[in-house]
Amino acid sequence: MSQDALKRKFPAAVPQTTVQLAPGVKPTATTPLPNPSVSKPQPDDDRTDPHLSVVPSLLPTQSSETTPAGRSTVLSSKMPDLGILESFMKDPDVTEVMVNDIRNIMIEKEGKIQQSRFNFRSLDDLQRLISRMLQGTGKIFNIDNPFLDFMLPDGSRVNVVGAPITTAPCMTIRKFPVKRLQIQDLIQLGMLDQAMAVFLNACVLGRRNIVIAGGAGGGKTTLLNNLGAFIPKGERIITIEDTLELAIGHPNSVSMQSKSAVLVPPQPPIAARELLANALRMRPDRILVGECRRAEAFDMLQAMNTGHAGSMTTIHANSPRDVIARLETLCMMSGLEMPLMAIRRQIASAIDIIVHVQRFRTGKRRVTAITEVTGVESETVTLQDIFLFDQDPKSTSQEAGRFRPTGLVPTFVDKMKDLGVEVPRSIFGA
Repeated sequence: MSQDALKRKFPAAVPQTTVQLAPGVKPTATTPLPNPSVSKPQPDDDRTDPHLSVVPSLLPTQSSETTPAGRSTVLSSKMPDLGILESFMKDPDVTEVMVNDIRNIMIEKEGKIQQSRFNFRSLDDLQRLISRMLQGTGKIFNIDNPFLDFMLPDGSRVNVVGAPITTAPCMTIRKFPVKRLQIQDLIQLGMLDQAMAVFLNACVLGRRNIVIAGGAGGGKTTLLNNLGAFIPKGERIITIEDTLELAIGHPNSVSMQSKSAVLVPPQPPIAARELLANALRMRPDRILVGECRRAEAFDMLQAMNTGHAGSMTTIHANSPRDVIARLETLCMMSGLEMPLMAIRRQIASAIDIIVHVQRFRTGKRRVTAITEVTGVESETVTLQDIFLFDQDPKSTSQEAGRFRPTGLVPTFVDKMKDLGVEVPRSIFGA
């Protein structure tokens, strides 16, 4: 069959995409990549990004004030009176509010934790504030229910802990960002460099399964949001979260949220694992799980292994190697009696790329490693680093250093080429 005939028969086929680097040019944090040479898309090719470049005009556009699908009902409610916390909630530079007790209110501002110098006049004032925040949630905060997770109408995430677990109520508010950081912002902030962004863009277009790992507040969800923006618009996306934080902005997407038990009126909990099982019946092209915390990790691996290539999730782990150990532990929580070796083979088969992010003491966030999962050898899941962040040994600051390719070329490069996504080997320093 001729090429023209193939195009008529498969008009939505993805054209081959190639990034051309100038001879001798190696991408660095300060060397912009040239515009890619891209075959002209077909008229009905509605991919988000037919390019593998981080030139701002060529990146998939995403509104900086995006409301995720499924959040509209939450945002339609009126925000409660937050009293002395109101000023922190209105300050765009404050990202987190931590009430340790009535006299100790800490905030995270511009990535740094500092004392607010505000306090509650009495324990009753703090209790009344919590009661106002819980109105309409159907949840009760008392001795029988001493810890709660819920959302404010603006999308901010709240955790409250009280007696008998603590001597006084403690509250943590993770603010919902009104302005979403896009990939250009992350590059300018030094979270990653252009070559790494191009490679991750290629991995998303090439339907690689990706796990983003790191500690709390390291920027995992922020990076997942940006990788989600690279997904072609024609694909159906299902997102599953405990708290709605993903703002993919694709028209063909569904956002689902797990639920804890509600006392008034009585409602049973809905776990992420149940939502993941249901998502498989919703004809998804890709599944994005906000974070794997429990046994749903096993179901996520199964989805990645059974026709949902290009799925993504985040996980708490201190390094790419720790991701493997953490997944093994979570899979064992699934209740299925599987030998450890079988679990390791599932992990190696499902995951292509691990992206590790780290938050430094100064509040700076960086992608410290992009690592490929290559297989299993001698009962060990094998890894190879593709990009690394090297700390500067001459500097006293941990965040000082540079991003560099390791010179190793991912084993799946040829597979991505078959999907029409081609990345030159020079981007890896090879």
